[in-house]
Amino acid sequence: MEEETIGDYFPMFDEPPKFGLKLPLDHVFPLQSKQSIVPRPKQILEMMPLTARYLKYYMGKKIHKKRPIMDYINMISAQRMYGCPIGGIGGGTIGRGFKGEFCRFQLYPGLYEYITVPECQFIVNIRNANNETIFQSVLSTYDKPKKAPASWEWNLNAPDCEYTGLYPRAWTTYDLSKYGVKLVCRQISPVIPHNYKDSSLPCAVFVFSAKNVCTEKRNVSITFTWTEVLNGANKKKSIGKLDLERYSEEYTCGVTLEQKISDQPCTFTIAKKKDEKETIHEGYCLWNAIKTSNYVWECLKKHGKLSPDPSLSPPPPDNHKTEKKKNEKPQKIYKCDSIGLSSTITLDPGGTGCTEFCLSWDMPVIKYKKDQKVHKRYYTKYFGSDGIAGTCIAAYALKNYKNWEKQLDDWQDPILNNNNIPDWLKNALMNELYYVADGGTIWFDVREEFPDSDPRHDFGLFGYLEGHEYRMYNTYDVHFYASFALAQLWPNLQVVLQYMFRDTITMETEKSRRSLYNGKTVKFKIKDSIPHDLGDPHDRPFSKINAYNIHDVSEWRDLNLKFILQVARDHRLLRAYSAPFTSERSIPHQADEDVQHLPREATVAVWDSRKYLADMYPSCAALLRRCAQWDTDGDGLIENSGSPDQTFDAWVMTGPSAYCGGLWLAALSGVRNMARLLGLEDEEREFAKILDHGRHSFEEKLWTGNYYSFDVKPSNKNVIMADQLAGQWFLRASGLSDPVFPEANVKKALKTIYENNVLQFMGGTMGAVNGWVAGARGHVDTTALQSEEMWTGVTYGLSALMIYEGMHDEAFATAGGMHNTLTQMGLSYETPEALYANGNHRSIAYMRPLSIWGMYQAILTRPPPLTPASLPNGLVNHTDKSNS
Repeated sequence: MEEETIGDYFPMFDEPPKFGLKLPLDHVFPLQSKQSIVPRPKQILEMMPLTARYLKYYMGKKIHKKRPIMDYINMISAQRMYGCPIGGIGGGTIGRGFKGEFCRFQLYPGLYEYITVPECQFIVNIRNANNETIFQSVLSTYDKPKKAPASWEWNLNAPDCEYTGLYPRAWTTYDLSKYGVKLVCRQISPVIPHNYKDSSLPCAVFVFSAKNVCTEKRNVSITFTWTEVLNGANKKKSIGKLDLERYSEEYTCGVTLEQKISDQPCTFTIAKKKDEKETIHEGYCLWNAIKTSNYVWECLKKHGKLSPDPSLSPPPPDNHKTEKKKNEKPQKIYKCDSIGLSSTITLDPGGTGCTEFCLSWDMPVIKYKKDQKVHKRYYTKYFGSDGIAGTCIAAYALKNYKNWEKQLDDWQDPILNNNNIPDWLKNALMNELYYVADGGTIWFDVREEFPDSDPRHDFGLFGYLEGHEYRMYNTYDVHFYASFALAQLWPNLQVVLQYMFRDTITMETEKSRRSLYNGKTVKFKIKDSIPHDLGDPHDRPFSKINAYNIHDVSEWRDLNLKFILQVARDHRLLRAYSAPFTSERSIPHQADEDVQHLPREATVAVWDSRKYLADMYPSCAALLRRCAQWDTDGDGLIENSGSPDQTFDAWVMTGPSAYCGGLWLAALSGVRNMARLLGLEDEEREFAKILDHGRHSFEEKLWTGNYYSFDVKPSNKNVIMADQLAGQWFLRASGLSDPVFPEANVKKALKTIYENNVLQFMGGTMGAVNGWVAGARGHVDTTALQSEEMWTGVTYGLSALMIYEGMHDEAFATAGGMHNTLTQMGLSYETPEALYANGNHRSIAYMRPLSIWGMYQAILTRPPPLTPASLPNGLVNHTDKSNS
């Protein structure tokens, strides 16, 4: 279980990297943004029946004390306060504000508690050569909460402190030169590409490095405090039993706090590396957050470190202690609900030193209320599921975090040092990855349920939410965009997710429900269809699927096609890694010469691309043949139904459409290529014939000379859709060379989108608006709520395609302008689905922006033909640089 550390890989005094989100701790974001959706009168009229049915559904949930999967009554605005969250993948996450607070707890899978806990903090104490306290403060510049411990002081001078976030690490520098010290906190979460074991761990390491910048000795003490985490609707302290214990091992020592969260046991551990002479009786305290927090503060001020509170936790036996005075009144004993741990760095003039802490939370099993099954988190595969692994995880983390950072550097440095990538994109690539862990993510160990010929045997079941507010696992129409992150960095999790969906294709339910959109009674799922999602975390995810209830998703035109296109893209990437499993599960294999090479560790094993293709092809063919039923006029193109039957679920498409028609043609090309690779000549000819027919119809019916029409409805003839070429994007990402869409038309359409949806929308500073009406008096399409939105994930996907087509300037300007605006709005680590022209947003912390990793794949495939000095850094260039 243990690994050897790599030695003195890091200096004693830390320096933040050049890249990352950099904010002074008194930063005020210059642009305002809130979640406020105000439909136009026409939109309100069209949405009234849906609204009425939704309100009935909402009240039914409330009566039964359940949460709706999408709560449009109590929408959450962005908090505009976050830095990198902590925790690995699938074990729960804890948010951190860039000013130093612990906030946004997601410990029970998929359910978020938006609270800031002031008792969960770091405290610094600085003592002079005479061992006198000269400075003490909570290490945060967040305004002291009203319910914070009264005696605790927030004394930092915010302008002297700076935050750097480069996920999964963060640095905070504290210039305390006035007191003779400079201090840096480095935060590390084990979210490591291709490292599945360590990436699953529910923990984070905090390394404090200090430097003495004065001429006399300094003692710098860091104290880590933690308390019972409030949970549930009432946000009150638990009346149940809390177990608090101190412990000491060979390498570490610390304190644990066991509580229940949503009726599931959870043990928090705060640990530190232990000096050889240190005992457990030093530097710790058990305390009561309401009654005895003053003792913690005064103890630190007096001694420079914690010691047990005699009134709550008896100190070690003292044989020399005299009898108690007869008149001494016994002190009242309070229930302990909090823990603390101190560590001291002694610094000679000019000296440096460091100390390391770990926070782990062990919540090994999940039992859903409606499910008899007990689910084990993936990390229990290595640390057990008995609920006593917190101390072992903490010790493992403190021993191995330097190895983690070496692996992170090996992965990040080639990206950060790549002159083909603008600086803003380097930052964004890393920081958007927060969602892989902090997307309500769950990861279960199910090795006993699947044979070793199935990837789930080794890599479990995986799920992440559509968004923090849209509580559905693995929402597939959105994962289509986001999947580029998993497919490149944790390819085996992408493979697992595909197998999970593959197994649902033949399912058909007898149970029905009413669709909120039109009130029709429809089956939850029909045969030969990809489900919209794999369930609600408040119900029975992975077994009760299609929690989404607005539309009949079995009739959505895009879901089946998106499965096929992901198989084609995954197959290419798996061949690029080309390390099929052997009995050793770790032996590398030389990649084919004709596929893209991606950076990886030499011993990374990925699922065999040939087996993947063979396992997926029958399902892809069945899904495609089901889609063919939507070609009602035999022109080789599928038709939309005149309802919002795709990912833009409030935007009606009628007949052949650029979006779904393009996905259909791309999927035909993908399946034809799969049949060719598998030697299925008859099926290759079958799909080639349909593709040739459909390609001709697509150009004839939808090409306008400048762009592809939104659909064939006359009222939409001038609508330019930003995402009209999503099919072409996946063709490029899959390495398919079929001329499905004429190259000249693709580049002309991209140029038109750039000149209208990008440059005409907020001056090019807010990405590509979904719909733009062309003409002398061009304007945003206000037909539907979503047509006038800018979707962050769509903009990143559009920019990726621009890169593939050689339009690098336009790509970097489109995505860079949007990213700059999001940063100025304070929306980092909670990137929303959509922005409006007025600056408001919809659906915070959303899955789709992970499509930014599609841009990275595109850059690797087609680097920009520019010198490093001339790379646009997210600035809009209004000159025509089209390659058409």
